[in-house]
Amino acid sequence: MKAVIIDDEFWVRNSIRHLADWERLGIDQIEEAEDGLSGLNIIAQIHPEIVITDMKMRGMDGAQLLQKISEDYPFIRKIVISGFDDFTYTKQAILSKVDEYLIKPINPEELNRALEKAVRELGVTRGIHAAKPLDKQLLKIITELKHIVTRNFHEMNTEAVKKSFKQLEQALSDQEILQPGLNNSLYKQFMLLLEEQFALSGSELTSEAQANASHFYVTDDTPVSEWIDVLSATYVGSLEELINARKNKTRININEIRKFLDLSYAEQVSLGTIASKFFVSKEHLSRTFKQEVGVTVMDYLITKRIEKAHQLLQDSSVSIKSAAEAVGYSDLTYFHRIFKKMTGMTPSQIRQDA
Repeated sequence: MKAVIIDDEFWVRNSIRHLADWERLGIDQIEEAEDGLSGLNIIAQIHPEIVITDMKMRGMDGAQLLQKISEDYPFIRKIVISGFDDFTYTKQAILSKVDEYLIKPINPEELNRALEKAVRELGVTRGIHAAKPLDKQLLKIITELKHIVTRNFHEMNTEAVKKSFKQLEQALSDQEILQPGLNNSLYKQFMLLLEEQFALSGSELTSEAQANASHFYVTDDTPVSEWIDVLSATYVGSLEELINARKNKTRININEIRKFLDLSYAEQVSLGTIASKFFVSKEHLSRTFKQEVGVTVMDYLITKRIEKAHQLLQDSSVSIKSAAEAVGYSDLTYFHRIFKKMTGMTPSQIRQDA
């Protein structure tokens, strides 16, 4: 098995190399790179099973590197080791893309535990396979379906969720040969997506969904229809329980709504979508929220977004455009205007003072 260590500091790479119990874990080739671009070149040459990377590096940084790996090498297990100062930003940026996130200074036990988990996950498939780029057309279909499933979840449309998984099954059935490890990788990705959606909704997965996420193992021999049926049933069952729980509540839980806003401020949400998610009228939601919190729902959301953007702009490696997009603003001109209105300063002035 092969691993690549990517960090622009020699002492960090050297520490990882000497602290990890490579031989016990069955990792017999360890390569190093000083930046993301060099790391990608090595990945393309040796097809490693595991990548360990820092986030802040010159040239292509860790966030860009992880995105590229996730797109082109979905079977690679990814471990991030980063500094405490940039923890808030980087964890938000890569939450759905890495297997483990460790904080410097490196703890040998945590490092080896993360490597053991990565090796175990790799071993779930039939043998351990070298990472190969996913077919671009199939990757495009899968990416689009993830967006569709997410939107269906936000709209609480169980029938549309079922239809999306049928489309995924058809797309995979159209492939002559599925790459080794693809079944397991996709199952894990969609289960992680479900966990993220429940976290954003301020709720917890049902016990059945948690069991399916933890104990249903998918291998290369598992029929596509079987694991997709499990995914579809888990999504629909969990969503139906969430819908019933919210419908049967006798009053609005404002703390639950605030938790939802605190976690999903980067999403495209409106008063109408929030009201629909919690099965109340817009008028009732608006009135009750203002009475209990002291501000309107949308003012609360905007304040949260600008607070987060202000934090991101303290990091000189984060561009103003990236900060805006990270908190839900695709229109940079509007972001500048609302930022100055809320803080009295422009994003550029914040950057200069950082």
